[in-house]
Amino acid sequence: MATVVIRPTGEPTTTGFDVSDATFIARINDNDASTAATQNNVTCSATGVEFANDSAYSGQTINSITLSVTGASTGRGTPTVTCTLFNGNSTLQTSELTFSSATTLSGSAYTTSLTPTIVDNLTATIDPYGTGVALKEVFITVDYGGGGGGAATYTHKVLGVAAANIAKVNTVAKANIAKINTVD
Repeated sequence: MATVVIRPTGEPTTTGFDVSDATFIARINDNDASTAATQNNVTCSATGVEFANDSAYSGQTINSITLSVTGASTGRGTPTVTCTLFNGNSTLQTSELTFSSATTLSGSAYTTSLTPTIVDNLTATIDPYGTGVALKEVFITVDYGGGGGGAATYTHKVLGVAAANIAKVNTVAKANIAKINTVD
């Protein structure tokens, strides 16, 4: 199985965040934990956080998605952030992440009836409680592979070894193998 990280894109509706002359998205999608969107109001949320699409999982079986947030306390307690993942208007999952130190926390892997189309339409709502959080990064890890066509569907035995037990052939990852000795 392969994974790809997708990051927020666009600009959600936000309230209660100080982003120091930048945009909310610029602070949480730059893969830089030294930048942050800092909660500066008890009433605080980011609604409609869209995520980038990635062609890597197109046509593949989606095994799971995992929402992760890198965050820290702003010094006013131990903040909890409620993160809700949506497919359109349908709630897929709600996770509560509590930051006792500067760290990256993840919700549980979501695995129910996922398709590339669903992953391409993911949005999130991020709703911190009133104790003060600095959101540094938000991202989703997409675990995909097997089924759906493409290289990751190689399913033949090689020298009696089941395809499920093959990770690499001559240092080529299974996800990159379309054929072995011209066998589809």
